[in-house]
Amino acid sequence: MKKIMAMSLVLVFGFASLAMAGGFDKCAACHNGKVSPDKAALLAKYKTADSLIKAAKDSKNPMMNAIKGNEADLKAAASDLGLK
Repeated sequence: MKKIMAMSLVLVFGFASLAMAGGFDKCAACHNGKVSPDKAALLAKYKTADSLIKAAKDSKNPMMNAIKGNEADLKAAASDLGLK
């Protein structure tokens, strides 16, 4: 039960911060290594911005639905990660 409550709080604060954050900041709430792969894991797996953006758009995870249709934010996140 505590795990469900903690996950709910992460989601609430994560989605609330989407409106204020830019670039990878929008992703960091979930991509923290506990909920989803963290920044280091993403950089190890994806070597180009295009590969990261494609993977985000193709994701079947429902948590990605809020962002995967917004290519500008995906490009900004990839840029923040240093991917070209």
